Amino acid sequence: MPILREAGISVEIAIQSPYIEDDISSMLAFINRYQPRVFLPQCLESTYHTAGIADSYGLPWSMAIHSDDPVYWAFAETVAPEANNGLMIGVSDYISKKAVQKELAHQPITIPYGVSIFENTASFSDSPFRVVFSGRVVEEQKRISLVLEVMCQACRLDPRIECWIIGDGDEMTISRDFINDRGLADRIIFLGRVESSQVPAKLALCQVILLMSDYEGLPIALLEAMAIGVVPIVRSISSGIPELVKHNESGLLVDDTPEQAATAIVHLVNHPETWLEYSNASKLLVAENYSEEICYQRWLNVISELSDRSTITYPIKIPRKISLPPILPDLVGRTQGRKPHIFRLFMANLRPTIISTCFEIGRKVLPKSFRHRLWIKYGKFFSS
Repeated sequence: MPILREAGISVEIAIQSPYIEDDISSMLAFINRYQPRVFLPQCLESTYHTAGIADSYGLPWSMAIHSDDPVYWAFAETVAPEANNGLMIGVSDYISKKAVQKELAHQPITIPYGVSIFENTASFSDSPFRVVFSGRVVEEQKRISLVLEVMCQACRLDPRIECWIIGDGDEMTISRDFINDRGLADRIIFLGRVESSQVPAKLALCQVILLMSDYEGLPIALLEAMAIGVVPIVRSISSGIPELVKHNESGLLVDDTPEQAATAIVHLVNHPETWLEYSNASKLLVAENYSEEICYQRWLNVISELSDRSTITYPIKIPRKISLPPILPDLVGRTQGRKPHIFRLFMANLRPTIISTCFEIGRKVLPKSFRHRLWIKYGKFFSS
């Protein structure tokens, strides 16, 4: 945020409402205030539905798919960008191709994340040889338990290996306990959350970055590490990873067994010339394809294209009642709340009165022993 404000860009921070309809109305009001020619919604269902309303007034938009998470595909299926004055953006060629295969887009555009090219770079060391994981400490997607098992096995195989965990998450306590129980707390060290400006300096002190995720898009932590020359050892998954890590060229691809990844780490400890080859290849690949300047220019091209097709007329009418499509299965439990139907809301408010009246009548006309048996059998339905 400070960077945007320093550049003279107005920034507003909105508190998310309990109901998606209220957020859609707020965003439409925001758009009416600033009257843009292009809308770039990001990562929230409410922003995509806002785009779906605004596009009918001629406001073009784009939807960026950031990973292979089923939620993104469900959003894309719900809002259908290309059919509604929008563009589909994939952060990797894999994501863009999958959008075509799923018939969610015909001409998606690939724009990967861009990273800074830093002057400080990693160098080989075996005292210690440091392996780093940088990201959310969670089991979902990141498979932190598998990361830790790899680190444990690698440390047991070679005393020169030390490991760092950069990041925080729901599995932090369990992860610390896992390492403590194995007596490796002095060699597998949790650094916790690190300021983004300090992460490159930490990465430059490492030799390998380890990633064992179930799915990704194009991991920024991996890009940042490779830009510095930290060699990737990464689980071979289809979503974006093979575009970054060329096996035996810019790093090593491994399966989902901790043994193979641990063996790969030890191999690099014992072959500094191979490590240097992979390190140089990683830096070159990122500099040529994933620098901030390259990706920034691609976004400017997209914004220019969308701006040329813009026919927006303001103000956009904010609907009094916002109709939303049914929630797809992959979004159940992972989407924002919707306003309850007025009948259900009425019944929810009336329910205590009905229950109270029934109990009062029952207390007067039914024997106490019979009321007791009824409560034992049916009380759970009234107390829920």
